[in-house]
Amino acid sequence: MSLIKHILCAVDYSNTSSYAFEYAYDTAIVRNASLTVVHVATQNEEMASISFKQIEEELSAWVSERNPKKLTIKQEILFGIPYVEILQAVADLKPDLVVLGNKGHNLHEHFFIGHVAEKVLNQTNLPVLLIKAPIENK
Repeated sequence: MSLIKHILCAVDYSNTSSYAFEYAYDTAIVRNASLTVVHVATQNEEMASISFKQIEEELSAWVSERNPKKLTIKQEILFGIPYVEILQAVADLKPDLVVLGNKGHNLHEHFFIGHVAEKVLNQTNLPVLLIKAPIENK
């Protein structure tokens, strides 16, 4: 059995990334692993004149709402193209597992798998867990 000691979870605040975070969080607890959450601030956020402090506060609040066991969670804010920055975080932080939602906010996603998830999955040798949000009943 491989050891999972460090999990990296990328979030964009979408419903799917919330489910991905839940899986990463639960896995970190069960495996007694460290958890790092990364959020990539896109050009849209920068153009909206959102300060780094605001982005930092937003991520911190988002993580806090989903951390009932008060697990120590490292948070990283990156700027740029999401898949590029996530891959760089993987190279820098050297996690044992990467957890992503299979689709995020981008309306121009590929049909079966999100563009960011597909790029990360295909460009890293690490295990990547893609989480699909449950289909809501109509």
